[in-house]
Amino acid sequence: MISICIPIYNYYAYPLVRRLRTQIDQLNADDFEIVCIDDHSSGYYVTQNKGIAEIATFLRLGQNIGRARIRNLFLKYTKGDYLIFLDNDMVVPDRFLKFYQREAQRGASVVVGGVSYDERGNDNEHRLRYLYGTKVESRDAEERRKHPYRSFMTGNFMIRREILEKIRFDESIVKYGHEDTLFGYRLEQAKIPIVHIDNAAINGQIETNAEYLHKTVEAVENLAEIYDKMWEDQRFCQSVRLLRVYGRLRRMGLHKFVYTIFKMLKAPMESHFVSGNGISINQFNFYKLGILIKKMHNL
Repeated sequence: MISICIPIYNYYAYPLVRRLRTQIDQLNADDFEIVCIDDHSSGYYVTQNKGIAEIATFLRLGQNIGRARIRNLFLKYTKGDYLIFLDNDMVVPDRFLKFYQREAQRGASVVVGGVSYDERGNDNEHRLRYLYGTKVESRDAEERRKHPYRSFMTGNFMIRREILEKIRFDESIVKYGHEDTLFGYRLEQAKIPIVHIDNAAINGQIETNAEYLHKTVEAVENLAEIYDKMWEDQRFCQSVRLLRVYGRLRRMGLHKFVYTIFKMLKAPMESHFVSGNGISINQFNFYKLGILIKKMHNL
C-alpha cells in the first residue's frame, strides 16, 4: 500500500485531496490511502476543509506541532509500505500517482518528484518567491541528480516506511525552514539512495514578497540553530551553500566586515525586495548571508 500524507496548516487543501482521489479512482487501485493531518489551523480553514473527511482520513490536532514533528506523526496513522508526502498547497499533474506507483514497484528507497511554478506568480507583488522558486528550487531530475541529497525537498517525495521509522525528521526543529536540509543529510549519512524523477507538483501558493521575506528570515535563523548542533560536522557545513560561504568568511576574518556592509544595506534591500522590481538571486543570497551572520553572532 502507498499512503499519501498531507500535513495541512491554514490552507484550503480540499481541491488537492479531491484530485488525488480522482487519480486513485482512475488507476482502479485499492492500494492507496490518503491521510491528512491538520496542524491546528484557524476555524476558517477547518470549515473550508471539512469535506476532506468524506474522501480521506482526516485528523485535526489540538495544538500546532510544527513541520518536522507532524511528518513523523504520519507513521502512527498510515498503513502503507510507502509514504508520499505533499505540501498542502501543491497542484499535482495527471499521472502523478502512476509515476510514484511505478517507482514503488521497482523497490526504490526514496523518490523526489520535484516542484515547479507557473506564470501566475510572476508579478511584482509575488516576484521574490517566484524568482527564487524558478531559479533555485525548480530543477528537472537530471539537474537534481548531480547533487541528489542537497536536492532533497519535503514538498513532494516518497519514502519507504521502514526508512522513515529509522531516520525521522528532527523534532527539535519547530520553526519554518531547513528541516529538509537536515533530513537529506541524514539520508546521505545512512547511504540511503535517492531516486530523482520528473514528477513535479506545482506550488500553488506563491507568497507575497513581504511574506516570503519574513519566512526567509525565519528559515535562515532556523539554519543557524541547526548549525549550533551540527558545527562539528564539517561534512554537513560544507553541504549547505550558505554555511559554506559563512565558514569561508569567518576563517578569513571577513564576516564582521560583510555584516557591516549588510547592516547599512539591510533596510534598502528589504524595501527593494518588497517592491518586486529588479530583484536578483545574488542580492537575495547576500541578504540571507547577512541574516545568518547576525544570528550566529547575536549582532
